[in-house]
Amino acid sequence: MSGHTVRVGGRSVALDQATQWIGQYFDAEANRAAAVAAKGRPYAFPVYDRMDTGSGPNELNDGDLPAPALLNATPKLHAVLNLQAVRPALEAVLTAIPPRLTLQDAVASGVHAEPLRRIGCLLDSPTPIRGVGGTILMKIMHRKRPLFLPLYDTQVFACYCGSGDRYPIKKSPQRTWAQFFPLLGDAVARDLNEQPETWKTLRGCVPDDVSVLRVLDVVAWNLGSGTGRGPMSGMT
Repeated sequence: MSGHTVRVGGRSVALDQATQWIGQYFDAEANRAAAVAAKGRPYAFPVYDRMDTGSGPNELNDGDLPAPALLNATPKLHAVLNLQAVRPALEAVLTAIPPRLTLQDAVASGVHAEPLRRIGCLLDSPTPIRGVGGTILMKIMHRKRPLFLPLYDTQVFACYCGSGDRYPIKKSPQRTWAQFFPLLGDAVARDLNEQPETWKTLRGCVPDDVSVLRVLDVVAWNLGSGTGRGPMSGMT
């Protein structure tokens, strides 16, 4: 599919370039070699994706809570303590999401919004999770439902939120997290559904246990960082 492009929200990049990004990121042996090199800079695969904390699919134990540190979003001590306090609410959301349910199928059947809204409500609460924003929370939760829950950070925001017509989510300072996360789920599912062969090609470059949402996040990370085409915009 040489000559094709990959679109993530309002940004795009040549498929060949995206394929190179994916190949580099998900090269486990290269990442291990980089870890021991004097100035090596390994990517997080497979450590983030396959980290075994001993928790079940509907559980978040203490080992799960610092996982965002592996994606350069380290929760501070007070954040981990506050996450422990809301752990029952987070586990209730996981219990409500079937482990094999994909985001695309959930959007098609209209059942995606409520779990995403419930996650956002924890950040919108009058007593929010101090030290925790959307980035840390979604990097924790994604590991438990990698087929359903998209990752989020400033790079993802830069891809999906902007003032131009090509951005699917318009910037709004009044929008809550509970409103934002379902919109993000809609937009991500739309990208996957409208470019099935493109994402199939990229998905074919990674191990079988890596979800397409994880692949999309790596492309978004590069595009949102300014590596691809399009003006920068951001938010934490």
